[in-house]
Amino acid sequence: MNSFYPPWRGGAETYTYNLAKALHRRGHEVTVVCANEPLPPGEYESNGLKVIRLRLWGRLYGTPIVPALFTKLCQLDVDLYHANFPSPYLAFNVAVVSQIKAKKAVLTWHNDLPPVTSAAGLLIEIHDRLVLPIYLRAYDRVIATSQTYVEISRILRKVGPRLRVIPNGVDCKQFNPNVKSPQLEVLRANKEFVLLFVGALTKWHKYKGLDVLLQALRIVAGSDPRVLLIIVGGGDLEPEYQQLTRQLGLTENVTFVGDVPDGLLPQYYSIADALVLPSKDMSEGFGLTLLEANAAGRPVIASRVGGIPSVVQDGCNGLLVRPNSSADLAKAILHFKEKPEEVKRMGVNGRLLAERHDWANVALQTEEVYQEALSAGI
Repeated sequence: MNSFYPPWRGGAETYTYNLAKALHRRGHEVTVVCANEPLPPGEYESNGLKVIRLRLWGRLYGTPIVPALFTKLCQLDVDLYHANFPSPYLAFNVAVVSQIKAKKAVLTWHNDLPPVTSAAGLLIEIHDRLVLPIYLRAYDRVIATSQTYVEISRILRKVGPRLRVIPNGVDCKQFNPNVKSPQLEVLRANKEFVLLFVGALTKWHKYKGLDVLLQALRIVAGSDPRVLLIIVGGGDLEPEYQQLTRQLGLTENVTFVGDVPDGLLPQYYSIADALVLPSKDMSEGFGLTLLEANAAGRPVIASRVGGIPSVVQDGCNGLLVRPNSSADLAKAILHFKEKPEEVKRMGVNGRLLAERHDWANVALQTEEVYQEALSAGI
C-alpha cells in the first residue's frame, strides 16, 4: 500500500512500483492499493499486478484521505500487508486492519514527517509522541532504507529488534550508460556542461532544494554561461521556480521540461553530465534519483543530509556539499565542469555501485523480511 502509484511521480511511488514488479517476478501475487490520482478510480492490471485505485477525497498535511481504504483493506485476502511511510493515514489504517484480521504487517519508513510549516510541526509532535507509538507496535517488521537515516531519525532509533535496513533499488537495465537520445541532444544547444534535476515541484518537496540550486547556478553562469540545468518534474510550485529563474537572469541556462514518462527518463540522464540533488534537511530519506543517475553512468552532487551520505561516497561516485549553501554547491559544480576526467571516473564508480542495488536484490531481501514477519510469534 502507498499513498499514490505511477504515473504519479515520487520516491515512495517509484519504490512501490519497482518492488511490486520484482516480487511478482519472484512468483508472488501482489496487489497494490493507492489513491486514484492521476487516473480515475477503479481496478487496473499493470505488469501482472492488480492496482486498486481508490477515490481521493482530499488531503490533510499533504496526506491523501481515502475513506474507502479501511473497507478495501478488510476485504483483501492476503497473507501480509506492506505499507509505506510517510503517510500516517495509510500506516494507521494498515496497522488497525492487520490487527483485526490477525495478519502480519511490514512498514517501510522512507523518512520522518517534514515540518513544512510551524502548524504542521505541532501536528507532527502530537503524532510522533502520542499517536505513532500506538500503531507502530502493530508492525512485525519496519524497513529503513539506510543505516545513516536510522542513526538520525528519532523514531527509527526506538524501533528496536524489529528494524531491518534494506537500501532502495534501481533498474540497471532501464538506466544504463549505453542509452542514447539524439532527439534530446538539441537541448544542449551550445552548452558545454549540462546538469539535471529530477523531482516533484510541489510545496511538499521544497526540501529538494531547487531554489538553492538556482542560486548556485547564477554563480556558476557568472563564471561561465555555457552551463545548462534541465529540470524534470512538475507541480504547483513550477511557476514560482520559473519566476525565480527569470529574476536571477537564468532563462538561457535553465530548461523546464515538466513531468516525463518513466520510459523517457533514462534519455534525460543520457544527455546530462551530472545530477544535482541539493536537499535541505533530513526529509530526504534516500534519494532514488541518485541511484538512477549512477546506474546511467553519471556522477552526482548532493547535500550531506538525511540518508544521502549512505548513497553518495564523497569523491567516489559523486560530491557531497553542505546543505542550503549555494556557494558550496556552485563550487562543486564548477569543480565538475573543470575536471571532466573526475566526472568520467565517478560515473564509472557510480555504475558499479548501482549494480549492487538492482531491484532484484532488494526484492530478495524484502522477501526475507516477509518470511521473518510471517514467522514472528509462531
